[in-house]
Amino acid sequence: MTRIDEARHLGARPDAAVALTDSDGRTFPFGDMLGKPLILLLSYYGCDGTCPAINVELARVLAKVDRFRLGEDYRVLTVSFDARDDERTAADFLAKTGAAAEARRGGWRHAVVSDREVKRFAAGVGFNFFWSDAAQAFMHPNVLVFLTPQGRIARYIYGTRMDAATIENALIDADWERIANSTAVFDMLTGACFSYNYATGRYQLNYALVIGLGSLLLGLSLMAAGAWAYRRKIKGGTSHA
Repeated sequence: MTRIDEARHLGARPDAAVALTDSDGRTFPFGDMLGKPLILLLSYYGCDGTCPAINVELARVLAKVDRFRLGEDYRVLTVSFDARDDERTAADFLAKTGAAAEARRGGWRHAVVSDREVKRFAAGVGFNFFWSDAAQAFMHPNVLVFLTPQGRIARYIYGTRMDAATIENALIDADWERIANSTAVFDMLTGACFSYNYATGRYQLNYALVIGLGSLLLGLSLMAAGAWAYRRKIKGGTSHA
């Protein structure tokens, strides 16, 4: 019931005009977080289980991402989907999840949405949730949503499968050319050689493409070697004449 319909939502653009209020009490439109690749998390701040865990885990993994700098190359936004949350609970959640330093630098913001907008905002990224009386908790997916600088959904990565390489590859997907222009060729090769496996939620080596490229390079090398040998043979025959 909470499963994300990725085929339907990939490429969609959530409403950039939705008003958010951050942990410092500042109100801003969602669009202010765009212009760079964005990692979006939907959590609820009263959670004592997976929501803080996925935020803590993301902070830990991002510390291992060397190629891209949080705040300079990309941003992170945690938004509560619980209408009962406010700037105070956002600040408390921020304090206990280890992202305070990133928040001070403007790279990671924690925010809430108004009661009348929260369901529409969550639905805009394919995020489904419901309250369970039996568990006294919200049932929801644990997912990172990667958006392009233009605000389109580029990738979903499920939180239990997080690692630095996966995050880097998802950021490359979100902004193919703009992040780390000095390594644009490397990014293109990475994007080509790795494909996203929806069944496992991970990037994996595109073996067919690697084998194909290897065969092509081998064929070109053999052709070059043959041409070089032929030219030497012709040159040798001419000199003997």
